Amino acid sequence: MVLFRGDIKCKSLQRRTSISVILPSDNIHFLQDTEEIVPQPYKTLYLLHGLYGSDDIFLANTSIQKFAEDNGIAIVIPCGENSFYVDNKNAHAYYGEYVGQELLDITRNIFPLSHKREDTFIAGFSMGGYGAIRNGLKYSQNFSKIGMISAALITDDIINYTDDDNVLRSRQFYESIFGDLNKLKGSDMDPKALIENTRDIPDIFMACGEDDFLFEKNMDFYEFLNSKNVDGQFIKAPGEHNWEFCDKYIKEFIKTLK
Repeated sequence: MVLFRGDIKCKSLQRRTSISVILPSDNIHFLQDTEEIVPQPYKTLYLLHGLYGSDDIFLANTSIQKFAEDNGIAIVIPCGENSFYVDNKNAHAYYGEYVGQELLDITRNIFPLSHKREDTFIAGFSMGGYGAIRNGLKYSQNFSKIGMISAALITDDIINYTDDDNVLRSRQFYESIFGDLNKLKGSDMDPKALIENTRDIPDIFMACGEDDFLFEKNMDFYEFLNSKNVDGQFIKAPGEHNWEFCDKYIKEFIKTLK
């Protein structure tokens, strides 16, 4: 397994930004005197972190490096700040364009990653779960599967938020991300609207803990998918909004990518 951590310059953000990349190469087992060769180019998962995170947070809080090696898949983890992975025109921070297209172009030019849609996937935890469904649908020509772990599907609710010092409940914070909240419903930042307006919907995998504060929002979205005759898998299991749950179910999603 090869782990690359560095930074890249991207047009979408008008600056340099960090990424972590896990490659399933050099799988040498010294004690057994064996070596496993994963054929190139690699299937690739673009994995999005949650609020307050960065590109190294999955490496610190999950065992995803070893799991990627065992399953022969490359994983690219960008730094998304607290952007919800949408395009902020005023700040010229087009995070949706970045993770949906430019990041693929950059990493495919550097690493031996597959260019095929059927080999390319997007997933995320919490805020990253929202980013995965938003950009997996908006850039559906690039991704064949979407993984949502404890996804922050909050776009139906934040219109009702008020000023609060806590970022999670702050209307001002969400206005800085999404713009005019009165225009959010039906826009390309509304996952339900994207479902209705996307022709070739990628396969959707969802998992959320029954004690997670986001559980009802995930259940509502899954029921919406069913109402639109969109196939999706939803795992409801004991658990909260934490890394233990994320570690377990991001692995379950990766198992579906073989």
